[in-house]
Amino acid sequence: MKLLKRSDELISHMKIKGIKFDIAKEEDAKVFLQNNNYYMKLASYRANYDKQKSSDKYINLDFAYLQELSTIDMHLRYLILQMCLDVEHALKTRLLKDIEDNPEEDGYDIIRRFVTKYERSCQNIQKHKSSEYCRELIEKYYPYFPAWVFVELISFGDMVKLYEYYTERYPGRLKDSDLLYSIRDLRNATAHSNCLINKLQKGTNKPSVKIIKFVSNIDGIGASMRKNKLSNKFLYDFVTLLYVYNEFINADVVKEKRFKQIQVFIDGRAIKNKEYFDKNECIKTAYFFVKKVVDYINEAC
Repeated sequence: MKLLKRSDELISHMKIKGIKFDIAKEEDAKVFLQNNNYYMKLASYRANYDKQKSSDKYINLDFAYLQELSTIDMHLRYLILQMCLDVEHALKTRLLKDIEDNPEEDGYDIIRRFVTKYERSCQNIQKHKSSEYCRELIEKYYPYFPAWVFVELISFGDMVKLYEYYTERYPGRLKDSDLLYSIRDLRNATAHSNCLINKLQKGTNKPSVKIIKFVSNIDGIGASMRKNKLSNKFLYDFVTLLYVYNEFINADVVKEKRFKQIQVFIDGRAIKNKEYFDKNECIKTAYFFVKKVVDYINEAC
């Protein structure tokens, strides 16, 4: 079991690991760790850097680089969470509208069938019966929920399952659900303030054919880069979010606003200290890839 270390002990540990304090001084780093971020989270961004095999020390890594990555990550999380919430709202709206227009549905039967198959969805609702925000709805309708109440009480993960269940029962009425689990993963990660850009290397993710085709249309992204970057879980999920957002959000004003916010971030805050990463090909190429996709989606919007 690892013992809890004080901030000065953590700094000594980082120096042993080869992390430098040339840009960010040790006293400033100590204050940052005490007031702005905690070590485990900040240290996770080290994974984007190589180590010397002989000494096990990081190569070209200053504490300031970890600070900058954590700050970029924070801004990116806020933008992504907003987009995921927009998608969640669009899913609910589309589903309820189609149930209303579906002569085979009354708003109750689809939910009865769904909870019979996925009993945990009702169990999850029961966990929130003491919440002031949904207690009255649960008391009034449990366990025979109409669709318009049910979607207000379930998690985004269960919402994706419900949407998928409906599209399988009534194929062709709504857009496919196959990409929505990536949005769920991003939504959960951002809502829980998980790190997003702490592992940007090539991974083992298997991308959807839809996303492969989408990225294939973007000038400047070759087959090798496309394969490499889409194998990374976060990069794939982020591109999928942009694709799904463009497909599911009907309000052009909202869509243009969100895509503009992402563009401004990519062209501005994300590269405020770009010189920090001049020697890191992993981070540089990830940025190049993301910028190409963001530029493309804004031009197409």
